Amino acid sequence: MSARILVVDDEDIVIRSVVRVLGGKDYQVDTVNDGVEALRKIEDNHYDVVILDIMMPNIDGIEVLRRVKESHPDIDVIMITGLSQIDTAVKSMKLGAFDYLSKPFDPDELKLVVTRALERRALLQENLNLKSV
Repeated sequence: MSARILVVDDEDIVIRSVVRVLGGKDYQVDTVNDGVEALRKIEDNHYDVVILDIMMPNIDGIEVLRRVKESHPDIDVIMITGLSQIDTAVKSMKLGAFDYLSKPFDPDELKLVVTRALERRALLQENLNLKSV
């Protein structure tokens, strides 16, 4: 079964770039343009990874991250932003983000971070399975 990924960004060019890099047989990629819509999608669907922009209208990515981690702590969230600010990166990591990428990001770097997040999920699931035996 392919991994489910939700991409949340208010810039269509970023969404198209991520879909181009990750789309295909390995991943099922859904997209939304704002935080409110992202929270609805996450409540209605199971996602393995969320790729989340920080600067968005209505609800910013930090608040979406906070809510996702409260309700679905098992989802790995990768933060992306055009602003390379250390304090924002630190805040998102403290709130439970898996990783943080600055725009424009390298396609190979994005693939690597998503692969690492999915490998971590697989190891955690394997660990839980072994503990339940």
